[in-house]
Amino acid sequence: MPTRRFSQVDDCVDAIVERLGSRIVLGTPLGIGKPNTLLDALYARACADPGISLDIITALSLNPPEGTSELERRFLAPIRKRVWGEVPAMRWLADHEAGRLPDNVRVIEFYVASGARLGHARGQQDYISSNYTHVARDMIARGANLLMQSVSVREGDDGPRYSLSSNPDVTLEILPLMRQLERPWMAVAQVNRGMPWMGNDAEIDEDAFDAVVDDGGPGFAPFAVPHEPVDDAAWAIGLRASALVRDGGTLQVGIGSLGDACCHALRLRQSDNAAYTDALAALQGTAGAEDIGGTDTFGQGLYVASELISNPLFSLFEAGIVRRAVYDDIDIQRWAGAGLLNDDSEPLFERLHRRDGLPRISRGLLAAMQRHGLAHPDLARDGQHLRLPDGTRLANDLADPDVRRALDAGAAGPGLRGGVCMHGAFFIGPGDFYRRLHELDEAGRSRIGMTSVAEVNRIYTDYRLERLQRRHPRFINITMKVTLLGAAVSDQLADGQVVSGVGGQFDFVSMAHQLPEGRSVLCLRAARGSAPESNIVWEYPHNTVPRHMRDLVVTEYGVADLRGRTDRECIEALLAIADSRCQPDLVAAAQRAGKLPADYRIPEHARGNTPACIGEALRPARAAGHLPDLPFGSDLRDDEIALAGRLKGLQKAAGSWGGRLRLLRALLRPAPADDARVAFALRHLGLDGDDAPGRLRRLVRAAYALR
Repeated sequence: MPTRRFSQVDDCVDAIVERLGSRIVLGTPLGIGKPNTLLDALYARACADPGISLDIITALSLNPPEGTSELERRFLAPIRKRVWGEVPAMRWLADHEAGRLPDNVRVIEFYVASGARLGHARGQQDYISSNYTHVARDMIARGANLLMQSVSVREGDDGPRYSLSSNPDVTLEILPLMRQLERPWMAVAQVNRGMPWMGNDAEIDEDAFDAVVDDGGPGFAPFAVPHEPVDDAAWAIGLRASALVRDGGTLQVGIGSLGDACCHALRLRQSDNAAYTDALAALQGTAGAEDIGGTDTFGQGLYVASELISNPLFSLFEAGIVRRAVYDDIDIQRWAGAGLLNDDSEPLFERLHRRDGLPRISRGLLAAMQRHGLAHPDLARDGQHLRLPDGTRLANDLADPDVRRALDAGAAGPGLRGGVCMHGAFFIGPGDFYRRLHELDEAGRSRIGMTSVAEVNRIYTDYRLERLQRRHPRFINITMKVTLLGAAVSDQLADGQVVSGVGGQFDFVSMAHQLPEGRSVLCLRAARGSAPESNIVWEYPHNTVPRHMRDLVVTEYGVADLRGRTDRECIEALLAIADSRCQPDLVAAAQRAGKLPADYRIPEHARGNTPACIGEALRPARAAGHLPDLPFGSDLRDDEIALAGRLKGLQKAAGSWGGRLRLLRALLRPAPADDARVAFALRHLGLDGDDAPGRLRRLVRAAYALR
C-alpha cells in the first residue's frame, strides 16, 4: 500500500482511528524524536472520545519548564521565550504531570528525567523497568500497534529523502517486529525541518511509513537541554575517569555534569597536556590509572560507540580527538586496526599480500573494497579470474607478483572512505549543538552513524567484527550509590521510587565484561549534603548492576579497581575513595558482617578525603580557567546563570533554621536596589516597575545580601 501524505495532523488522526479502531497502543521515541503536534492531536481525539483507549509508551518526555513558585515562573518566562519559544508544548505531557489524564489514556514510561516522577503516583505505577535494548520487544508485548516518529527531510531530484535524525534507536528495532504482526498496525512520520538530517542507517525510505504528515513549514528547533554547572567534585571525578581512557580506544559517556567533566578533561588532555597532567597530579590517588588508560595526547584518536551522542562527545569529534574510524567489513576493519590502510610505503595490493597474506579476492571482499574506496569500481570477478577496468583478465592469485603489480597499477581505488567515527542511538543537547549538527559538511556527517540501540549497546550482530571495532572500550556511566561489595544503584530509591530508569547502563556494564579489553567505569559523588550522607553504603534493598559485575568505580577521591577482587579487597578499595567523614560507620558495618578484620584501619593516605581538600587541589586549575563551571557553554547568559544561583541560595536558606536566620539578616540589610546585579535581576524578573510586589523585590535584594 503506498504511503499516504497529509498536511494536517487531524486528517492523519482520522486515518489512524479508521485503521486501528478504538484500541491504540502507541510507541514513540524518547527525547526529541516525538512528533509533538501529531501526538497531541491523537491525545485530543482520545480526550474527546472516551470510547478510544490510548496507551502512550515512551521515555524522557520534555516540555518547556514553567516553574513552581512565582519567582521561578518570573525567572523562566524570558528564558522560556528565547530558548524554547518555538517548541510546541505537549498537552498530554502537561496533563500527565499534573495528574489530569482521562481514564481512557495511560502514559507508560521506561525512562524519565532524573527525579521527574518522584512522588507521582501514576507515573511510579506505570513505569516499566526495561533495558534500553529490550524496549522494542516490550512495546510489542504490550500490544503496540502504532509507531509515531518525528523525521527530518531533504528534497532531492528523486523526491524527498527522510531521516530518523535524533532517534533511530528503537524505531529501527520495532519496525521489523511490527511487520510480523497479524494485528493491524501503522507507522506514521511527522516532518520537522528543524531536526538535523543524519545519514547512514538513520536515512529511511518513505515506504517504511504508512503515512507522512508534512505541512510544508520550516518546523521548529528541537527541545534544548541546558548543561549543568560542573563543581569541584565533578571535576575531580571527570579528571580521574579521563585518565582511564586509552589512546586508540573506544568511548561511551553518560549524560550530566560528571560526563561533561570527563569529556572536557579529555579535551584538555589533548589541547593543553601540561595543564591536564598538573590538575590530575594535584588530586593524587591516580596510581595505576596509567596501566588502564593514559594521560598522553591522542595520537590515534578515539572511536565513540555511545547510545547518547551528547554535545560534549560531539565536541570531541569537532576537536579531532574522536577520529578513529571503524568499517562494516571484518577484513577492512582488521587491516585498519593493523595500520595497513594508512601506510603509503608500498602499493596497496602488494602491502595486503606481503603483510597480511591476502591470497585472493572474494566477491564479498571485492564489494567491500569498492564500497570503501580501496578498489576501482570497475574491477570485477570473472568466474575464477579478475577482470581489470581496461578488460585485462588476471588469475585471482595474489601470490603471483605480476597479478599484484597489475592490480596496483590498474585497479586501485580512489582512497579509503566510508568509515564511521561515532555510532549513537539518539542525541539530545543544547540549542547550539543542534545548530552545529545542521551545519556539518557532508564529509563530517558521513562519519557519524546514528543507528539502532541494539547495534550500539550490544555485540550480538557480529561479535568478531565488533570486537575488532571496539578496542579498549571504556564505558563511563553515572550511578547514585555503590555498596561496599560492589553493587551499583542507578535507577531508584530504597523504597522503590523510580528516579530515572535503567536505560542502557546494564548493557554497557555487561559489554565491558564480554569484550576482552573492556572496562566499565561507574562514577558517583562520594557523599551528598553538608551532613553528609555517604553514597558508598554497606547495603541497599536492590541494585541496577549486581556485585558480580563490579569493575572500576570513581569518586572525587580516587579510582577503585574491583575486578577480580575478593570481598575484603573490594571493601578496602571503596573505603579508600569514600568521604572520610563517613568512613568510620562504613568500617563498622563491614566488621559487624565479618567482612573486615576487627583491627582494620583506614590507610593514612585515605583519611583526608574531604571536599575542602578537593577544592584546594583544583584551585590553581580553576583559577587559570582550565576547569570552568560550564565547559561546553550554556543556553543561559552569564547574568541569568548568576541570578539562578542567587535564587537557589534563597531556596536553600529557607530549608534550615540556620539558613532562615541568615535570610532574616539579609532581609533586614538587603543589597541596594541600584546595585547593577540587583537592577538586572529586578528587570529580568519583571519587578522593576512601581506596581511590582514589594515582598518579591525585598526577597531578590536579600538574595544578593545572603552570606
